[in-house]
Amino acid sequence: MLGLLIKDFFNTRKQIVWYVAMIILFCVLSVVMQNVAFCATLGILVTVSMPLTAIAYEEKDGWQKFIIASGMNIKVIVVEKYLLGFLFALLSSVGYSVVFAITGAEGGAAELVSPICMQIIALAVVLPIIFKFGVEKGRVYMIALILILVVALIALMPFIGDALAGNQAVYISCIVCATVAIFVASFIISVRIYSKKEF
Repeated sequence: MLGLLIKDFFNTRKQIVWYVAMIILFCVLSVVMQNVAFCATLGILVTVSMPLTAIAYEEKDGWQKFIIASGMNIKVIVVEKYLLGFLFALLSSVGYSVVFAITGAEGGAAELVSPICMQIIALAVVLPIIFKFGVEKGRVYMIALILILVVALIALMPFIGDALAGNQAVYISCIVCATVAIFVASFIISVRIYSKKEF
């Protein structure tokens, strides 16, 4: 597991520097403009982009055939990609939390937790698609699915607003439980897809 992470960090080191710089820049902009949305949006982008970049390098080099032939456990391979995305979600979440604390954003804990959960949900939605179709073909399906999720989110905004105005503890509990359930289901689906995939 550690070896796979080191390999991905090495392959994507230039992108890592760029994404870290973007996180810092967007955090500063969010503080200056008193708008946490900048930081929250970038967090979703970074969380999804890093595993995709790592997988793109693997597809280009034919690494997946090699690792499967080596007999490595499929679950370890899949877990590492989720962990890679999760680590960058953690990094961007720290930045978002700092911005949230500095700006004193209204909305309470629910406004803090919601974007963090959205990063994990986005990762959980995207990875099975990429494992199934590959990075190039998967981008089209990924964009379509994200658009559907955005439309659904907009449609649910009135209900979310009511939840935020009401009992935040119940709302936070629901969104955290939903995030965990989606993440676990996504991992199970990804393992099945990777197990049946022909390289």
